Amino acid sequence: MENGFLYHRRILKTSRLIILTGLLLLSPQSFAANSILIIKSGDNNFFNRTVEQLINQTHGQAKFHIKTVDDLKPDDTLLNSSAIIITLGMDAAIFLNDKKHDQPVIHSYIAEFQYFKNEKRDNHYNIILDQPLQRYLSFIKYLLGKQNIGIIKQQENKIKQETLNKLSSTLNLNLDQQVFETGDNPVNIVRDLLQKNDVLLSLPDPEIYNRQSLKGILLTTYRQNKPMISYSPAHVRSGALAAIFSSPETIGNQVAEMLNKFLSDSQFIPTQYSYASEFDILINHRVARSLGIKLADKNEILKQLKMEQIK
Repeated sequence: MENGFLYHRRILKTSRLIILTGLLLLSPQSFAANSILIIKSGDNNFFNRTVEQLINQTHGQAKFHIKTVDDLKPDDTLLNSSAIIITLGMDAAIFLNDKKHDQPVIHSYIAEFQYFKNEKRDNHYNIILDQPLQRYLSFIKYLLGKQNIGIIKQQENKIKQETLNKLSSTLNLNLDQQVFETGDNPVNIVRDLLQKNDVLLSLPDPEIYNRQSLKGILLTTYRQNKPMISYSPAHVRSGALAAIFSSPETIGNQVAEMLNKFLSDSQFIPTQYSYASEFDILINHRVARSLGIKLADKNEILKQLKMEQIK
């Protein structure tokens, strides 16, 4: 009996050792197949609303770890134990680009010009914050019926002439691009542009559109009796006529959609970057009245833009 008891103890001990050895050989990702790390560039209401929507829209079982870049600087062990990483904002994207890791990464809150300046990695997938240029232009056409549109871009980010020509032909518009260089006064460029064009299209670029320049730019559009169409709801509240944009909630929906595909399909590989699939419109009707502009119906514009997206 004693020998039999010792024999069974040895078998049990050996079995436990085999199981433990097998577990130690598994990769960190095997322990946390549904562990999702969310890295925020900072702690603000926009990011927090996106994270809340993202979590609400994620299907199945997933364990979320929510950190800021500053949280991870002293201890980044979560990077290796997470199956998928999501970043919000450029600081988080840059932080992650400096690390070595193999798991998929979804970047959000990245402007198009930032994407093209940032380092590219095969396992990194970007959801672009701003809208594709054609959507901005279609929005102006549906909203105002105007054809002559002025755009300001930095030399390094300027739109290729062949792209401008193609969009001008497709949409029957005249696109006038002026180049901004360091040291230029954007207010002067806006003044010159609006003497020749009907609308100023503001595209994301903090060197051109920022707290210091925005008031002067908007005052100039008023004096020229011309509207500014923007990418930012904040600009509309400050005096731009309208904006087409993605809200924190719609960004959360799009990130969740990509995350759900990763979680349900191990073979899923998205494109390196994609524009917003969901968007909304904000209109400043007070500005429209002061400029004497009669606007098309917002809901009808959204319908047309979304039909255009399907094609």
